[in-house]
Amino acid sequence: MLSKRLFSTSSRQLTKAAVSRLGNGITVITKPTVGTKASVGLYLNSGSRAENPYNSGISALLGNVVSSSHAAVDALKNEGVKYYSSNQKEVTGLLAASYPKGNASGALASIKNTISQLNSIVSEDVRVADQKEKSIAITEAFENSPKDMVIEHMIGTAFQGTSLALPKYGKAESLEILESEDLKNYLASNFVSSNLAVVAVGPEIDHDTLIKFASELPVPTGAKTAFEPASFLGSDIRLRDDNLPQAHAAISVLTPGSKDSAAHYTGLVAAQINGSYEGANSPYSHFVGSTLAQFLEENHLIDSFDHFQFAYSDVGLWGGYFASHNVGNYDETIHFALKNWNRFSTGTVNDIEIAKAKAELKLKLLTPPECPVQFAEKLATEAFLLGYVPSEQEIAANIDGVTSSSITGWAQKYLFDQDIALAGNGQIEALFDYNRIRNDMSLLRW
Repeated sequence: MLSKRLFSTSSRQLTKAAVSRLGNGITVITKPTVGTKASVGLYLNSGSRAENPYNSGISALLGNVVSSSHAAVDALKNEGVKYYSSNQKEVTGLLAASYPKGNASGALASIKNTISQLNSIVSEDVRVADQKEKSIAITEAFENSPKDMVIEHMIGTAFQGTSLALPKYGKAESLEILESEDLKNYLASNFVSSNLAVVAVGPEIDHDTLIKFASELPVPTGAKTAFEPASFLGSDIRLRDDNLPQAHAAISVLTPGSKDSAAHYTGLVAAQINGSYEGANSPYSHFVGSTLAQFLEENHLIDSFDHFQFAYSDVGLWGGYFASHNVGNYDETIHFALKNWNRFSTGTVNDIEIAKAKAELKLKLLTPPECPVQFAEKLATEAFLLGYVPSEQEIAANIDGVTSSSITGWAQKYLFDQDIALAGNGQIEALFDYNRIRNDMSLLRW
């Protein structure tokens, strides 16, 4: 028999996030959850897209400086509150506090104390210099991850010449020249009420309490600077490195932004149809994985792949990442992968594949992050990109609304015979030139 406790937990986990927008522009979000840990944090609708080539990395550096400050040390020592920071393309986790159940008041007091010292924190030249070195080390570690690197460079070449092309952790050469004055200038233009979300995840902080807390924060009023429009350019970038044991490439096409929910969820389902493949670590057998995984694995053309639908506020990218030790036949890996993509345009994806992909996508999107800090960032990102936080029921309904005909229509508009953005790394001598690969985005029929 199912216990009352199970139903209590399930209903609380599925409670819709409460969202309010204060008169000064601050967005307040609360999401009640169960568990022994909780989080409350401040998030900016900025990220690397609010930077330029000369201060690239400043948003990530700002978060690192704040989360390592004396105020952060005091919060951990006196209140048992741990600070974290994060940075994405359009969202900066300026200060995310993780705390044990029962210590909500200590977390709120610590954040308010830290924010009141923000200008003095970024004025500490020694701390800024120390965090610059650590931030540079993070960028170098990021570059040493082939998958992360080729995907970041793919985005960079797709939107080259715009702020969306800038890497989310910045560049070593720009980080080296940043100073305290740069952080102050960045705060002045980005740390404003209309650009701020205060998010709480956990069992203790109710919505009214967080609204009261947010209204008392010493945050300047004002409007944020709009993001520079992004423009897509079909192009490629290649960094051949024969010291790497594999060939790596990421390929994508331009799709609408997250606000176009129909196109966004159709792209998510299409990406899930091919899904991912992890070789020996794949959860699927040869007979239950995607048709692409079965074909490439059977012909020894792949070690791993992963399909994605990235969505930003105004544009998106749909595509895949492919890694293979069979470097001599890597051209065939890419050729057959793109020929498989043609199936979406011709309507030859069957209903069983679509139903399987929709079920897997629901599991992926409706399973909340175990870490409250990550959950809070997810809610802030949705609020900034969509203008609201969708409920679990809305997400499930959007996925259920995707049909075979909608996938075909989506693919014919955004995938078939479209320009691509490509980034390659490793032993990519066999990777064909751009035009040859671009030709595989369509079918030749007589």
